Amino acid sequence: MRGLEFQQELENNLGQLLQGLSVIGVQKDVPLGKSKPSIRADMLVTIKIGKQRRKVVFELKQRSFPRELEPGIAQLKKLTEMRPEWIPVLAAPFLSKGGRALLRENSLNYLDLSGNSYLAFDNVLIHKESPENIYKQKKDAINIFSDQASLVLRELITTTQEYSAVRPLARTSGNSVGWTSEVLRELEERGYLERKPRQGYRLRRVEYLLNDWTDRYAFLAKNKAKHFFIKADGLDEILGLIKKLEIDDSVDYALTLHSAAHLVAPFVYFNECHIYLDPAKDFDRQLDFFASALRLEERDTGGNLHIIKPFYRKGAFFQKRSIRGLRLVSDLQLYLDLFNFPIRGREQAEKVFDRSTLSKVQGSV
Repeated sequence: MRGLEFQQELENNLGQLLQGLSVIGVQKDVPLGKSKPSIRADMLVTIKIGKQRRKVVFELKQRSFPRELEPGIAQLKKLTEMRPEWIPVLAAPFLSKGGRALLRENSLNYLDLSGNSYLAFDNVLIHKESPENIYKQKKDAINIFSDQASLVLRELITTTQEYSAVRPLARTSGNSVGWTSEVLRELEERGYLERKPRQGYRLRRVEYLLNDWTDRYAFLAKNKAKHFFIKADGLDEILGLIKKLEIDDSVDYALTLHSAAHLVAPFVYFNECHIYLDPAKDFDRQLDFFASALRLEERDTGGNLHIIKPFYRKGAFFQKRSIRGLRLVSDLQLYLDLFNFPIRGREQAEKVFDRSTLSKVQGSV
């Protein structure tokens, strides 16, 4: 959606977006002050609340990456310093979860054409969320959350170095130098990366980046599962049976969801176990091994043990580790898997974040 189209669509739908508040006037590209060039407001809207009239100043942005939002935030703050009686609102075709969090952190109102809004002033409180972007931008040059590109992200998020250079990142993430540079360029373009000459790159605003990632990834939607029943009295017994298995080099696995969180940051007790099998090995052979060794009974749905073919063929096993003799995914993959999982996943994901290295990454906030 182009700028003029967006502005016209916003103006046409203001009454609906403002939840019935009376719109009685709209001005566009409004100059303020006497300086040259003057500060300008993208839109100035007069609304009526009861018998009172208020001015709402809009800053319009095409995308919701931090690099675009931060100048808009600064502009709105400057406008409302000049006119503190005005109500500041940032508007976009779609505001991602990370973008909305950034705006709330800066105490700013926002709305988008896709159904997200947060407006709090006087006696008005409007808060709506809609996960779907109905105004798609053209396809990104690089999907930074794809399997291959995410390897660069995963390395940046978990690196202990303050700054990382391109070649070491390429080597540790298993990517070419050229591809790694492209991913870094896209991250920088979105405002998720800072660069220092001769030192390299470091992530910034990691929590907002994770918000945008979980907007694009959900465990149940992305992964393929086989469902089984195992005779065991609860999760601890299931894990005990897995721990006793004699596994050769043709089989590899990683626990995820609540079964992995039970070992990392126990908070929610869940009787089911979810296991990734390594997609680099023969999936059917590995599946047969677990089915036979654990005497599993296959189910069409339900069950208490689920064997997963991962969406992230490389990323799911990236930085896999062992705890108490069991193999499980990294803190990052565990957080991503849990976040949108419907059975208390969000709560457990937050505990994993707080107790893991993720919250200690440089640039987390």
